[in-house]
This record gives sequence, structure tokens and C-alpha cells, in this order.
Amino acid sequence: MNRFFKYFRDRPIGLKLFYTYSLIVLVAVFMVGISAYYIAGKTIKQNIESKLSNATDSILNMVETTAQASIKNYLRAVAEKNLEIASFYHSRVKQGQISEQEAKDRLKQIFLGQTIGNTGYIYCLDSNGIAVMHPDPLVEDVDFSHFAFIQSQMKRKQGYLEYEWKNPGEENPRPKAMYMTYFEPWDWVISVSSYRSEFARLINISDFKDNILAQTFGKTGYSYILESNGDIVVHPHLSGNLWDAVDADGYHLVRHQCRTKNGKLFYSWRNPGEEIFREKLVIYNYIPEYDWIVSSTGYLEEFYAPLNSVRNIVVGSVLLIFTIMLPVTFTFARSITRPLYQLEKNFSQGAAGNFTGRMESRTKDEIGKLALYFNQFMDRLESYSTKIRAEIEERRKTEELFSKAFHSSPSGIFIANLNNNRFIDANQSFLKFTGCHYQDVIGKSISEFSLFVQFKNFEQITNMLEREGRIRDMDVEFVNSENKQRLGTVNAELINIWGQRCMLCSLEDLTETKRLEREIIEISESERLQLGQYLHDDLRPHLMGIEVLQKVLRQKLVAKGYTDIAPVDKLRELVREAVSKSGRISRGLCPTHIADQALELTLEELCRDIEQIYNVSCNLKHEGPSIQTGTIAATHIFYIAREAAYNAVRHGKAQNIWISISGTEEKVLLQVHDDGNGLPDKIDNQGMGIRIMHYRARRIGGVLDIRKDQDKGTCVILGFNPHMMIKEQKNAFSVL
Repeated sequence: MNRFFKYFRDRPIGLKLFYTYSLIVLVAVFMVGISAYYIAGKTIKQNIESKLSNATDSILNMVETTAQASIKNYLRAVAEKNLEIASFYHSRVKQGQISEQEAKDRLKQIFLGQTIGNTGYIYCLDSNGIAVMHPDPLVEDVDFSHFAFIQSQMKRKQGYLEYEWKNPGEENPRPKAMYMTYFEPWDWVISVSSYRSEFARLINISDFKDNILAQTFGKTGYSYILESNGDIVVHPHLSGNLWDAVDADGYHLVRHQCRTKNGKLFYSWRNPGEEIFREKLVIYNYIPEYDWIVSSTGYLEEFYAPLNSVRNIVVGSVLLIFTIMLPVTFTFARSITRPLYQLEKNFSQGAAGNFTGRMESRTKDEIGKLALYFNQFMDRLESYSTKIRAEIEERRKTEELFSKAFHSSPSGIFIANLNNNRFIDANQSFLKFTGCHYQDVIGKSISEFSLFVQFKNFEQITNMLEREGRIRDMDVEFVNSENKQRLGTVNAELINIWGQRCMLCSLEDLTETKRLEREIIEISESERLQLGQYLHDDLRPHLMGIEVLQKVLRQKLVAKGYTDIAPVDKLRELVREAVSKSGRISRGLCPTHIADQALELTLEELCRDIEQIYNVSCNLKHEGPSIQTGTIAATHIFYIAREAAYNAVRHGKAQNIWISISGTEEKVLLQVHDDGNGLPDKIDNQGMGIRIMHYRARRIGGVLDIRKDQDKGTCVILGFNPHMMIKEQKNAFSVL
């Protein structure tokens, strides 16, 4: 089979079309023929069974009708004869020859002495349903009016009637037939009754034998009747008993019919005078009243004769269609493949770099359109070829420039495959950072080098790159060639190289820059603490001394009789205000109380100070449990919040500030919102205030985000973990 498909696959398209089209048409015609043959056969089979079944049912109805008429006539004759006898004895009573009782006794002997069928009898009722005369003396004078058939007798009084009856000791009721006449002088309903099954001997077979033998199916099919013991009742060819009859396979088909009573049977049979057995079908049914099996049978070959004609027509049609189809298919295939051969030749020239080949478009069908589109394609391909050559030259120059910039950059640059984290390329600055040779780096996994202090730092870089596509100025710790821990910044881009997702990463050593930044911030912190201490320990006591001297001066002026002392009181009020402001400024510059209370209480004091100093609204909203972070972390959080609030007033011109702190023991969010002017479109992250805020956030392991608010103003968000802050602070104290 594989060899055939390989052979077929390599054949020309013309032969493929010819083979395929021929096969499809042939299979289609064959399938149509098979379907027609199958449907015809199925239809004929259904018609055969339907015809045989209808014939069997017709004969069954004929026999039952004839039997019913015979039973009815017999019962009627007996009933009318007994009515005449009753009338005779009644006339003798009227003539005075015998008494009425004597007449009734003689009639009883006559009626009860008659046997109807095997177990049938005669009984009499009156109009009220009471048994006047019955073979069983125990039921005489008994009211039977509650039985349905008795009610019919009471109503009709004469005529034919069928009903179901079960004698004492019997399990199931059986059908009975009755004919009744009415003797009005004595109000007697004379009823002649017997079971229907006991009247088989009354049936005159000659009444329906000719009709049964007239039934034919095909040429030699016929109908017949058997008794359940195999005796033939009616048969066109046979007589006697067929109980031991067998078919060609030795199967006792008559016994099967007598046992199953009704159904259908396929068997082989040979009629008298025939030499061979032929397949037959018989459909039979049962008349239980007479123990007869009515059957209709016929030979299958006679029924299926029309099917042979259908088969011959189908075969002839297939041969005729195939004969006509061969030249038509070949011509059709040639009309398609001839232009394709020319197209193949032109494509071959194009593959060799010659784009001058063109097709002749003679028709407007699909082949003509294909030729037109091919010519347009070649025109564009020729134009694109010229452009691509120019672009290749330009890209070569661009790559040369990129290569020079890549290898001469003072920043450490490398390219890595994100699928396996292996180095693809690295410049000299990166090799200098790591202290490795080029051949020791390329193709190796980043995890094999101790470049990053922790490999999870590199995983953070790749995760952010996957999520955002680029990284800008991300702080990271790494180890240089001297195995010293350094601080740096990473910039990265997600790029595609040879169908692989890669990263272009730049690593710059900012250890000295970070050290100088930290020193400046620490100097600023020291100066702030000294200034706060000076305000608290020197200026504030000095102002308080001035207030005391002012009080003494006022007392002396009053003692000397001066009445205009309002300026002195005003001066004292200004000094007190200066003392209060210096205290607030001192607490802001040197918040020594942070260690004594929870973070939210410190922020409440910050809100009050801002309101008093700047005369703006500042509200704190706290949700969740009390937050304990430790003195160092609380100090940084306090100054981040204060710097954000001060910037909102000084730069944003805000009139309302909202500080909120919420979260759990594992995660807390500090948010500072304002209704000021908001941030500019391009925020300057290099300002000292913002850089110090970011520095404080990093010191406590938090994440700081400064953004424009949705409505107006600015939103500063700080996320941190209080539990980790307390743990780190304890570790710091243990080291100290």
C-alpha cells in the first residue's frame, strides 16, 4: 500500500487527475448502483413479507368469519327449534291436555338432555336475570343480573352474543358463544351456549378452501392450513400429516411451525415432481379456537426475479459511463496540466534567479487568472529582489554599527536565551566584570556563574522582562571578578534571535555612585538631627527664657503705672507661637518619640503639625490592627509620609491631604493623596527628595510608587512587610 501511494504521489498531475476523477466517478456510480440494488432488494423483501403477511391475515379472517357464521347458524337453529318445542307444550297447556307445571317439567328434561358441542348446554332466564332452568340445580332461582352478559340478555332477549366465562375450577376465562330466543308466555329467555373452541367440527372447509387455494405468490407460491399436530386441513399439493416433514438440511419445519404457532421461517423445499430444493419463505399465524395454523409461502428466487434486472441495469450503466468518461477525463486533465507545465518551467527559472519568465493568458477561467497572477507575482518579485539587495546591504552596515557599539560599550552587555538561560554573546566589559574568557561564557548557563548574589535576582529580571517586555534602571547586587559584592543597575530588552526568545541585558557598576549617594543622605540625616537637636536644646529654651523676661518686664511696667502694655502682650504671644513652632519643627527633624508609640499615632501627630504649620487640611485614615515596625523602619516610613505631604503643599499647592494606612501583619500599604496640581507628564526621578524617598523605601525592603491620582493631585504608595522589618531590626541590633 505504501509503495502504491509513493508511486501515485510521484505521478504527473494529469495522471493524478485522470486516476482520481475516474476513480471518484467509478466509485460514485458503483455506490449509487449498490445503493439502488440494496434499496430494491430491501423493498422487495418488505413487499414479499407484507404480501405473505396480508395473505395470511386475510385467510385467517376468512376462516374466522366462516367459523363464526357456522357457529352462529348452528346455535340459532338449536335455539329456534327449542323455542318451537316450548310453544308446542304451551299450546297443549292451553288446550288443557296437560298442566303448566307438567309442561315445564317435560321441557326441562328436553332442554337439559341436549348437549351443545362437548360441554355446552341450554339454560333459561327470566326478564329479571334469575335462572329459571339450568343443568346445575344449585344455580336455579339464583339472580345473575350482576353479570354483564346477563344484563345484555335481559335487555335484548334474543339474538347472537359472545362473552368470556370461567367455570368453577378453571384458571382463566374462555370465549363462549350463545344464541337466545324469547318465549314470552312464560317470560323465558331460552339460551343455547357453548365454548367457541368446541365448534371446529361445525366449520365447512369447502366454504373457504377454493379461496385459499386461489392465493398465489410469484409463480408457484400458495397458502395452506395445518392443525397443530401436523394434519393437513387445506393444501394445494399434499394431504395427510406433515409432522415429520424436513427441509434440505433435515430441519423439521412443520414441528417448528406447530411449536411457535406464529412467525416466519426460511427453509429449503421441493414440491412433488420437482428435482431440486429451492429456498422458500413461509409466514404463519394461529387460530387458537380451532387449533389451526394458517400459512402463506413462496420461493425466494421467484420474488427476487426483478432484482436481477436491477443488477444487470446497474452493471451496464457502470460500464457505459466508464467508457464515455475515459476520453472526457483525459481531455479535461490535459487542459489543466498543459499550462501547469509552462508554469513549472517559469518557476524553475525563477528559482535560479531569473524573474523574466511570463505566462500567456488566453482564457478567463481559473487557469487564466493563475497566469495573470503569476505574471503580477513575478513583476513584484523582480522589484522586491532589487529592494532586498539594497536592504541586505543596509542591514549589513547596521549590524556592523551595532557590533561595534556592543563590543565597545563601557557597560557590561550580554545576550542570553530565555528558554534555557544560556549565554549567546557578551562584550569585553561584561567579561571584565566576571573575570572570564569569552569561550568560558558562551553557551554556558547563567546559573553556573556567581554573577548575581542570588540566582533569584536573575529570575526576578526574567519574570519582569516576560511581563513588561523591558526593564529600566533596576537595582541589583552582583559579584565582580575579584569576588566582591557590588551594586549595579540593569537595563534589558526582550528580543527575538533565530526564532528564539532572548534578552539583551546591560549591567552597569554603580557601587561607588551608590556609596556616595548613601554618604550624602547620611550626612543630610546627620545635619537634620543636629538641627533638630539645636532647635530643641538651644533655640527653644532661649525663646522660653525670652518669654520669662517678657513676663517680668510686664510686671515691672504695671508696677510703675504703665497702662499701654498691649504691645508687650503681643510680643509675648509671638514668642509663645515661636516656641510652639520650634517644638513642632524639632519633632519633625528629630522624631525621638517614634520608638515610644505605634506608627499610626506618629502619623496622627504629623497630620496635626502639617495643619498647624501650613494651614491645610490633613486627615489620617487607619484600617486594621496597630502596626509595629521597629524604630528604624518607623523613622523611614514617617519621613516618606512627611516628604510626600510637604511636596503636596510646597510644589502641588494642595489644600487637602489624605494619609491612609491599612493592611495585615504581613502586608501594609501607606498612601498619601492630595488635591494639588499633580505630577508633570514626565516626572524627574533624579530630584534629591524623590531619590531619598526611594532610598528609604529600599532600606526597609519596601516598594515605592509615585503616580498621578485618577482625578487630580498626586498619589504616593508605599508597600512593606512589618513582620520582616522587626526581624531585620533585631538582627541589626544583635550585630551591633
